Amino acid sequence: MKKVKVIFCFLFLSLIACKEQNKEQKVKPSVSVNKVSIIQKNDDLNNFIGEYEYKHPDTPKENLLLILKKVDIKTIPNFEGYSWEEKNEKGENIEVALEGIFYGNTDLFDDVREGYKPGYFVTNVQVEPLKNNLLKININLDPSDILESPIYSPIQSGEEALKRDNKIWEVAELQISRELIFEIKNANEIILKSNLDLENMVFKKRK
Repeated sequence: MKKVKVIFCFLFLSLIACKEQNKEQKVKPSVSVNKVSIIQKNDDLNNFIGEYEYKHPDTPKENLLLILKKVDIKTIPNFEGYSWEEKNEKGENIEVALEGIFYGNTDLFDDVREGYKPGYFVTNVQVEPLKNNLLKININLDPSDILESPIYSPIQSGEEALKRDNKIWEVAELQISRELIFEIKNANEIILKSNLDLENMVFKKRK
């Protein structure tokens, strides 16, 4: 009889312990890890791969060009930003992001230029989708990145342009760090929203 009581007590205590353990598991707080990149399948962004050009109405030299391409984020050092997941040619899942090359001039950041020509630049940019059909790119330039003459594709860097007899723009030493916001109208047209007292610029897809 004593053995039965001992066994019964043991089972009773074991049952209580199991309930307490389950209770602890239920109330255990969940830990969420903030990932640097946002991963999701995004077929819409694939529609914007290509070249978008703004044609200046009076001065063709001051045309602007944004080339958008899709890249594996492993090729971008210290990547931070928006990415999504898709399969590569081998059928492997990879994380990709929108990246771009922007060909521009200093008139984008200077609304009071008088009596001198603008400086020109080409720079790699990371593209970040925003709400309300907007895209954001960041422009970061040192004075040595701004050159005297327009830079055209397929040249992809200021260094390459300098090797082709372009020269550093010496009118002013501009250290530029700006955001450019584009509104997506459709797959063939994006609009640069000006934060200066200028008209918005329509970029049309050329290929």
